[in-house]
Amino acid sequence: MYLRYLAKYYDDNAEKIDYGFFKALEYLRDHYDLSIEDRKIVEEYIYWFDHNLPIPDYYQDERNRQAAKAATSWFKDTSTLYIKRMNELFNILKRYNIEVDRISSKKLTGKKIYEDEFQVTIIPYRNNLKKTK
Repeated sequence: MYLRYLAKYYDDNAEKIDYGFFKALEYLRDHYDLSIEDRKIVEEYIYWFDHNLPIPDYYQDERNRQAAKAATSWFKDTSTLYIKRMNELFNILKRYNIEVDRISSKKLTGKKIYEDEFQVTIIPYRNNLKKTK
């Protein structure tokens, strides 16, 4: 089983709808009046993910920039600590009325471009781009 976390929010600075789970957390941290406890968790977990979740080399290669925009990353269900923390962050985003989704899939269909012990990144096949819950 694989899990993916999504967020959608209105970015006042850019005056547009923006996407991205961690981008939403950073926006929340920088623009919302968070409770002390929520701010502590958000800051601590952003730092923790930045320093513990491997970043695929794929994204660092200039030749892959365009294709990387379509790439999606999924946690393996065995990544229990990552998933536990993502669920806590998911609940914080919901508490501040950020639109969030948590989706799961038994099978990922697409071109696999990266895999480690915690996550898989794919470029979905065109006919699989529809979001399912």
